[in-house]
Amino acid sequence: MYGTAPDFDQARGNFEAAWCVFSARRTEEDYQAWLDQRDRTAAKYAAWERGERMPSQLPSSLMRCPCGETFDSHKLACTLTHVPHITAAHAADGFRR
Repeated sequence: MYGTAPDFDQARGNFEAAWCVFSARRTEEDYQAWLDQRDRTAAKYAAWERGERMPSQLPSSLMRCPCGETFDSHKLACTLTHVPHITAAHAADGFRR
């Protein structure tokens, strides 16, 4: 059943038999997951063609404070609130943030 076939009709018959076995083991969720992945991939490549970057490739001023809160380091009021946390964490473990 696998490999090459002597002609197109035989190859098509082999494919249909294999497809029956394959598709019998798939659920609607499997097909939906494949469609979703296909669409995400197409959108990603379309964005790249337009010269856009993915969110993970964009610079960000967001930081995570040792207290667990995420803040915008470009906003002075937010930064000043977290300076004591960052300084204390640096003093405790020597890791510069």
